Amino acid sequence: MVKVKNLHGTSDSAPEGYGSWKEFWIAKSGRQWPRYCAVIGCLEPAMVGGHVKLVNGGNEWYIVPLCYTHNNNHDGEFYVDESLLVKVR
Repeated sequence: MVKVKNLHGTSDSAPEGYGSWKEFWIAKSGRQWPRYCAVIGCLEPAMVGGHVKLVNGGNEWYIVPLCYTHNNNHDGEFYVDESLLVKVR
């Protein structure tokens, strides 16, 4: 697990060739969309591909499956399953 925080001011539109950040995540990870939010201990459905960065990392951005609550938690930090991070840049 790894500690992340949401990014502010990231693009709402998915990269060219993808209909959503969820589609991007599925294509890049090669996995099925998970049933639950990637935040450790959260049992809410994963609804969106949230933009996050590592708390103690560099400037890389990642997409991770999140529930609406964690995707809208702009000030908090939380732990996610590292295997669910897909690098954006």
